[in-house]
Amino acid sequence: MKRFAAVLTAASLLALPACGTAASTYGVRPAAAGTVRAAAAGDVSADDVAFLQMMVAHNRQGMEMAGLVADRSAREDVKELAAEAGAAQRAEATAMARRLYGWDQPLTGGGHAHGDHAELHATGPEEITTLRRMSGAAFDTRFLNVFIAHQHNAVEMARAEIRTGRNPQVLDLAHRIDRSRSELIRRMLARLSS
Repeated sequence: MKRFAAVLTAASLLALPACGTAASTYGVRPAAAGTVRAAAAGDVSADDVAFLQMMVAHNRQGMEMAGLVADRSAREDVKELAAEAGAAQRAEATAMARRLYGWDQPLTGGGHAHGDHAELHATGPEEITTLRRMSGAAFDTRFLNVFIAHQHNAVEMARAEIRTGRNPQVLDLAHRIDRSRSELIRRMLARLSS
């Protein structure tokens, strides 16, 4: 039953728009403006909340791009990498959404940045539209380049959280994202050169 609930949560995250949607769309009752309820495991800062909100949207885009690969790629190694990355980002997004729900925070921050969590360049819808129209070797090259840039943004957001965040669990997640995305970028660069 837990697995079924996680699949439903993950599936609902796939339907989330990247940004700018009212919190009520997700059935979340946000806390009063400017407040963050303390979590049992430690203090929570506005930067912790902003990081999770931005990463939920970021991972949603990553899952969307990774989902294009199976039908368009000419390379098994790229298909395997995308499937692995998509599954990892889905699991992260589910965990982040649960944490935000637990803090009575919306899944989106309305496009506002907090502290060092400056808004980074998101992968634009035109990039995803272009990927949808491509296939074969051209798709693989374009996908790897776009996905490398996308994952670099995740590294930058994680490092901003490490500098300014306060919640121990969110800081641990930021460290894991920094390491995992840096390794993913390394692997994609290797595939681009092969």
